[in-house]
Amino acid sequence: MQPARLKDIRLLTIQEVADFFRVHRSTVSRYALSGELRSYLIGNRRLFKEEDVLLFFEKQGDLGSGISGKEKY
Repeated sequence: MQPARLKDIRLLTIQEVADFFRVHRSTVSRYALSGELRSYLIGNRRLFKEEDVLLFFEKQGDLGSGISGKEKY
């Protein structure tokens, strides 16, 4: 397996992740602080790798509850 190339890594802000999940920024922060959603502190900014966000999203679906607990696919 080859190491990820920096230009191939997309970093997202808390607001971008919140918009993706359609939740409040504080919800994303709570997931990050609990360790459920991997994040990276760079200076005073918390950033997320797009692949980590998508993996977190897929895991939520595997639990059968979704983020809101209402949708089931």
